[in-house]
Amino acid sequence: MVWSGRGTGYACRVWSVVGLLLAGLTASAAEDAEVDRWFNRHAPGLWRPLAEKYASVKAAMTTPVENLMLPLDHHPNGRIKAQLRAQKAQIFLDGMIFAEGVSVELLKDDGQPDGRLTAAGCLFDRNAKHGYCEGPVSLEKSGDRLKGRGMYFSFEEQFIKILNECEIRTSRIKNNFGRL
Repeated sequence: MVWSGRGTGYACRVWSVVGLLLAGLTASAAEDAEVDRWFNRHAPGLWRPLAEKYASVKAAMTTPVENLMLPLDHHPNGRIKAQLRAQKAQIFLDGMIFAEGVSVELLKDDGQPDGRLTAAGCLFDRNAKHGYCEGPVSLEKSGDRLKGRGMYFSFEEQFIKILNECEIRTSRIKNNFGRL
């Protein structure tokens, strides 16, 4: 099943609509407030500072490393939770990493693969454990695929936000909704 939207920032709101359709509910003001609470909890104030730094940090990448492989996050048991692979990258003294040709491998606490995030370019703050990606992005996890343009993600908060042209592909919901 595929859903897509061309909204900016809240394109994945379609999940709430699908949830309401599946439950056979009509949206009331209280339900809209609850939906808004969930979709507005990661406001632009979290990712906008990274987006504003993106161009200047990219321009400052003067001595990139090629084919970088670097752990980004760890599970409580010490195993790697997320590992960056980049065609080109530079690590800055302030803890920022700028990378191009990005693939982030997500791993379970037993070391088994758990998903993959890909992006054309990414700015990652190692101290805050969050990042901002420009251009085409995708995430594959448990047979589901999200893709779009632009992404904000946080390992600490355990979420991603596709910023534009969000498309969700899943086989979890078995139904024909026609054109939403």
